[in-house]
Amino acid sequence: MRKLLKVILPPLIGFAVYFIAIRYSSVYFTLRIDEMGEGTITAFMAYYRYFLPLLFTVAVLTQLLIVVPIWDRVFLKSTTGKFISSLILCLICILFAAGISYTIWDKQSGVDHVIKVGLFMTAVQLVYWAVNLFVLYLLTKKPEQAAEVTE
Repeated sequence: MRKLLKVILPPLIGFAVYFIAIRYSSVYFTLRIDEMGEGTITAFMAYYRYFLPLLFTVAVLTQLLIVVPIWDRVFLKSTTGKFISSLILCLICILFAAGISYTIWDKQSGVDHVIKVGLFMTAVQLVYWAVNLFVLYLLTKKPEQAAEVTE
């Protein structure tokens, strides 16, 4: 049961945070599918609104196949190992944000626009992963707790 919670609950909470932020924004009911790809916050909100089921499915599969196995190995590591793993996660977020930003960048809008989109996408990913890892931390039994339960 705990493994199922580790797979479903972190993405569910992370997506719920974004859903609430988008759903209760003033522009929610004016979002249109043709706004996607413009590289604006409204375009990101429209993408999120229309592709939520697909994005959630990908998040759950990522959680199941990649995040939980890595988490189970990293959680028992030293503080240095956890710190290095966190830095690697931040680097991956920055690289993905740069890739996404470059892909949707219209060269006529200038370099300033791609930098803003990159920073925004990095912030979105880092908030999602912070929530995700915090929930995983709460769901994981610490080695000393596991020893007490088995005694």
